[in-house]
Amino acid sequence: MMELIVSTKDLSEVVEKISWKGDTRQVARTLEFSIVQKSSDKYLPKVTLAEGDEVLLKKDGAIIFGGILMDISMSVASGLVTYTALDLMFYINNSEINKVFSDTPENIAAWVCNYLEIPFGSAAKTGIQVYSPCLGKKAYDAIMSAYTAASRKNGKKYIPLMKNVNQLHVIKKGKYCGVVLEGTYNLLDANYKTSLQPMVNRVLITDKNGNPVRTVQSTDYPTDKYGTVQKIYKQQDEKDDEAEAKALMQGIEQSGSVTALSDTRAVSGYGIAIQEPVSGLYGFFYIESDTHTFINGMGEMQLTLAFSNMMDEKELDKTDDNKSA
Repeated sequence: MMELIVSTKDLSEVVEKISWKGDTRQVARTLEFSIVQKSSDKYLPKVTLAEGDEVLLKKDGAIIFGGILMDISMSVASGLVTYTALDLMFYINNSEINKVFSDTPENIAAWVCNYLEIPFGSAAKTGIQVYSPCLGKKAYDAIMSAYTAASRKNGKKYIPLMKNVNQLHVIKKGKYCGVVLEGTYNLLDANYKTSLQPMVNRVLITDKNGNPVRTVQSTDYPTDKYGTVQKIYKQQDEKDDEAEAKALMQGIEQSGSVTALSDTRAVSGYGIAIQEPVSGLYGFFYIESDTHTFINGMGEMQLTLAFSNMMDEKELDKTDDNKSA
């Protein structure tokens, strides 16, 4: 059973459709719902909500979303009022801080929460010391630049999100959410696409003046079969030319999406298991965006999937890269 509570008011009976969604590129999760409000219709319940009201979404008594009402829009013709709430990642993503850190990413995340008075849950431990001057920098970027520096040392991917009623948690991105989608049970539709258009199979390395030094070619996508798509990499101090050039290469891009019965464990940042061999979606995938739609208590979800685990990387100030331990 779904419950929608706004500033202690239970609106479950007057809201027909609820959309709860997230995206690994949009930081905060969003909750959107609509209510018909017509002063001429005396049978419609009168609902008064305002920006700043606390919004909670519950499923079977457990809170799956907690946030703040941010936007209110109304259509005069239909009388439909649409409300949009964001979770507390909004404040982390929109607040700037002024501090020079020399600490681990996990401690930096905890400091940011304490400073912004955001409840802190846990942060994935790295044990890697990072020097990070965050002067007028977004709090979200402060957390992610530290974790990006750690990721480049240990190879792990990270993502911050709100869990357990608005506590910040930084988790290893792609962690299995526990959901299996299967064609004869809960999977309603699946789509799979491959594209060669993003391919880059040769990189020309130049010196700082633009003079050619050497080329790096892909062995997986040889030019005699796939043609040549080239990018230029200009040498930089204290950078591994070969590694940086190879990072510019791309192969065939794979993408997929599914529609399934809603399972609130399946959200952006986690991994999911899918068994649908006809479309080619069979195995373990990464959820890049999710939209859960609830109508009269019934739920459906649309998931955008990635075949590789990518992190929202944020750079440390370049002049201070050499100070990260």
